Amino acid sequence: MKCVVMGIGNPLLSDDRAGIEVVERLEKDGIDVATEAVFTVGFEVLDKILGYDRAYIVDACVLGQKPGTIHEVSVEDIFTTPLLSGSHAMTLGTTLKTGMMVFGDEMPKELRIILIEAETPTEFSNVCTPAVHIAIEKTVVRIKEELAALSTA
Repeated sequence: MKCVVMGIGNPLLSDDRAGIEVVERLEKDGIDVATEAVFTVGFEVLDKILGYDRAYIVDACVLGQKPGTIHEVSVEDIFTTPLLSGSHAMTLGTTLKTGMMVFGDEMPKELRIILIEAETPTEFSNVCTPAVHIAIEKTVVRIKEELAALSTA
């Protein structure tokens, strides 16, 4: 199964870099999976996930929950959950929905969207806050475990 893990964020903004840090950790740990870091939720996302069977997309969010809360959502959740539909995730959802309509079979059959609740998404820093750092670690472990289970299946 071809799999990619994509981290979305701004590497110059504290907690907004959470998705990028997940990808960097997987790369540092030598996990055998394709990785991509992108700085936008536009159509560049599609360019990076087309042709894969499974895609993990990790991004920071501000939904009013406790910082470090990990949310796993579907594309449909983005359009039907009021908090998500008013957030940055809406553009990501629109991009992915467009990809499904236009590219159909080339889109990953399994699409996992993991959002990490940010505490300081707009402060300039190259490190995340402690709560988000813990969520990044949990997300990395979770993805590693799922990838290991897939490789033995």
